[in-house]
Amino acid sequence: MSYSPPPFLQSDHVSSRTRSILLRRMEQEQGRRENLSPEAFQLLETVCDDILPQQFLLGDLRLNLAVMIDQSLAGSGDGWRFAELPADLQAWEDGLTSLNQYAQALFSQNYTALHADQRGVVLDQAFDGTLPEHDQAVFSPEQMALWSGDLRHNIVSFFLAHPVVQDRLGISANMTGGDHIIQGFKADSLTDKEGFEPDHKRHFMAQS
Repeated sequence: MSYSPPPFLQSDHVSSRTRSILLRRMEQEQGRRENLSPEAFQLLETVCDDILPQQFLLGDLRLNLAVMIDQSLAGSGDGWRFAELPADLQAWEDGLTSLNQYAQALFSQNYTALHADQRGVVLDQAFDGTLPEHDQAVFSPEQMALWSGDLRHNIVSFFLAHPVVQDRLGISANMTGGDHIIQGFKADSLTDKEGFEPDHKRHFMAQS
């Protein structure tokens, strides 16, 4: 679904550098798979929806978080990884492959063919390291616990980093200045808004 950049991006409280970064995130989210295999990417799309349903905030709009994660795997990432896991791209490929393998072991079906509650069981056991031992799985249960931590972190991080989500939530941390001056904030209350901040209440009222 196409959408327009949120109005706060045009504010003089947003620097041109910050604006270009946020617009680039929107472009990336509208892009295509570039790094993961088609099978792993399709599975990741389902997992993203399972872990973070977007309807509560975005209504009919659905951001393709899987694309954002996939495109982030092209470079060096944040520069660190668990010693027990391979480099990022391989780790995501192996983690998603393993998720299917454990789904087969638990329910005799691929992950995407399971009911929502069954997928929840697979994810919960992956998160807390209680998946059953499976000699043919690429990742051990211990490795799955480590990788699934990155999985949850990336899904939530990329969601919150998107300017449409920031607009809906009223996140104004990017509105700290402009190109020539740091204008900052004067209000020190959790509830009081500056005049230049977006009014997130209108979105929730429109959906209620």
